[in-house]
Amino acid sequence: MIIIIIGPPASGKGTQAEKISKKFGIKHISTGEIFRKINNEDISKYLVSGRLLPDELAFKVVKEEIDNIEDFILDGFPRNLNQAKMLEEFLKERGKEIDYVIYLKVPDDVVIKRIVSRRVCTKCGKNYNLITNPSPKDNKCECGGKIIQREDDKEEVVKTRLKIFKKITQPVLDYYMDKLIIVDGSQDIDKVFEDICKLLKG
Repeated sequence: MIIIIIGPPASGKGTQAEKISKKFGIKHISTGEIFRKINNEDISKYLVSGRLLPDELAFKVVKEEIDNIEDFILDGFPRNLNQAKMLEEFLKERGKEIDYVIYLKVPDDVVIKRIVSRRVCTKCGKNYNLITNPSPKDNKCECGGKIIQREDDKEEVVKTRLKIFKKITQPVLDYYMDKLIIVDGSQDIDKVFEDICKLLKG
């Protein structure tokens, strides 16, 4: 089974993708995490500014991840129509196709609140949230790493990311209309997952 999960920043894509991965036994591929781990100056300058990576650069990384995997959920790619077409052609050459496209719909104000409250450990990558899961007062993770706010989680960058997302995502959703599952991503985590599972089985 091949699934794509789409949603604005902080819509819960990673969390839901992990839960889907465990329940259905498929690999979770998070392009955001992969890009952030790559020590590449060209990639870093895009991430910090909130802009999207060029299609060819992003797809090169994705291809390497999915080339020899049968079942996976792709989180963070494709981000635009051109990337969607590149992915479809790549899969078609290998006799594969996308089964489901999950869209987590979340209002802008909820997205902004979630992101600017997010903190992350620089050592182990654990996520904290000032509202739902505050970090320790000394900003030290349980692993000993320093807890920070990522540059791309600051409000002005988040607003840029949202504008870009809205502009480029609708054509992608239209492209995948026959495979599309729309879920209210502003609900609590377990309810979102419950809704997703019902629709996947349906």
